[in-house]
Amino acid sequence: MTEATNPTVALPDLDEGLRRLGFAAFRPGQRESVEVLLEQRRLLLVAPTGGGKSLAYQLPGTLLPGTTLVVSPLISLMHDQVAALGERGVKATYLAATLEEEELRRRMAAAARGEYKLIYVAPERLAHEGFRGLLQRLQCPLVAVDEAHCISEWGHDFRPEYMQIGEVLAALDGVRVLACTATATPVVRDEILERLNLPPDT
Repeated sequence: MTEATNPTVALPDLDEGLRRLGFAAFRPGQRESVEVLLEQRRLLLVAPTGGGKSLAYQLPGTLLPGTTLVVSPLISLMHDQVAALGERGVKATYLAATLEEEELRRRMAAAARGEYKLIYVAPERLAHEGFRGLLQRLQCPLVAVDEAHCISEWGHDFRPEYMQIGEVLAALDGVRVLACTATATPVVRDEILERLNLPPDT
């Protein structure tokens, strides 16, 4: 599920980053997932709900320079994660159609100034020209695709808006990509890999 494109990259201090996020220790498999993502730049992470998948992008997002983009279909989850990060001193925001237009513009302007470490967006936001323009101005080290099974036409939660993610990734040269899901049949997994241009199992 990974691609060894830069095996000699120097890893940031994961333990210190973990402490800054308020955690005492990694859960099983979390450190390995983060290390693979940082070193090899591509990862499909399949883990059960409640298994701590969000740390696999939140920790790198706080340690890497620039602004990490998280694509999530659940506004309530985006809101909760942004609030939790804020309580831990991490500047994060979300962009969704539920926001007032003035507030949305304010957040996008702050993002363009590089004020956030993580930005959460609903997949529908990827189609907006204004947001595409913002992405080109961001230094984006990582794109995390949460609920990645929504990209599969064979999945029961298929979201057509997820089909735009591959196009977005193609415009971000050298970006790391993490796809997260709690459930993926072999067919769905293969479609995720194909649509996000992730390498097959090695």
